Amino acid sequence: MRNYIKIGVAGPVGAGKTALIEKLTREIANKYSVAVITNDIYTQEDAEF
Repeated sequence: MRNYIKIGVAGPVGAGKTALIEKLTREIANKYSVAVITNDIYTQEDAEF
């Protein structure tokens, strides 16, 4: 079995979650296999943002 790290990122709309994930994956992709799993829903708040 392979070892792994699981990192959870949560926050409100516009908090910078995607930017953080993009920077983090760029930094670690050369050393580790990376996968991103999303659990996103589209809400009225998203439409208005």
